[in-house]
Amino acid sequence: MSAERMFQSVPSDPDPWMSSDTPAEIRQLALESLRWQAQEIIDEVLCDKSPGEELARARLRRCVARHPGEPEQALLEQLSYNRDLPA
Repeated sequence: MSAERMFQSVPSDPDPWMSSDTPAEIRQLALESLRWQAQEIIDEVLCDKSPGEELARARLRRCVARHPGEPEQALLEQLSYNRDLPA
């Protein structure tokens, strides 16, 4: 499954795992926390200098460029791509 087809099925609500009656402040805090964690993971991967992982880092940089300000979406796209790679 391509990342484009997969993202078409993702709900537009950025935090669908929370009930709709969750206060807006809590929803915002959860989203900011998720984004912070995703950015930390991205930073760690991009700081790695392993020569064998350069292709993965280049792919991740493209994902980040396609999702400015949404590191969680960039990381999801990268992980989805990696999941579809042959073992």
